[in-house]
Amino acid sequence: MAYRASPALTQEALVELAERVERLCREHGRGGQLVALLEEAGVEDLLDEAVALATSADYAPTRMRQVLDAIERALAAQGVHGLTRPDRAFSALPGVQSGTGGTTSAHVCPLSRCTRGEAEQGRCALADRPLEAIPLDGSGRGRP
Repeated sequence: MAYRASPALTQEALVELAERVERLCREHGRGGQLVALLEEAGVEDLLDEAVALATSADYAPTRMRQVLDAIERALAAQGVHGLTRPDRAFSALPGVQSGTGGTTSAHVCPLSRCTRGEAEQGRCALADRPLEAIPLDGSGRGRP
């Protein structure tokens, strides 16, 4: 996945931001608990802004980081810590097994805004769109 560095964010910071967007997307897709927490804190507009930023054709990574930081602060005040902070542990893509036969594929963020990758079809909760299937057959096709 290629991200263009902005003047304010390094390539490393953009990768971390993509991981944070993935975490927000997963949490947002879990049935409304995140919305309830943000409403309780009086900052539900931050989630609306994060969704608008993620789905905008003119992505603003510096502003997205500011919004995610503000969400983190609001939730920390309620005792919820690390919602969008990425877990640095390695794990294999769930459900993907190496071997022969058939084309193996992964499903990734349809917006190329996060690092999400899954074996099974899922949905991007921020864009309300299905994850995009890309082949993992070594053919070189797929996304950069």
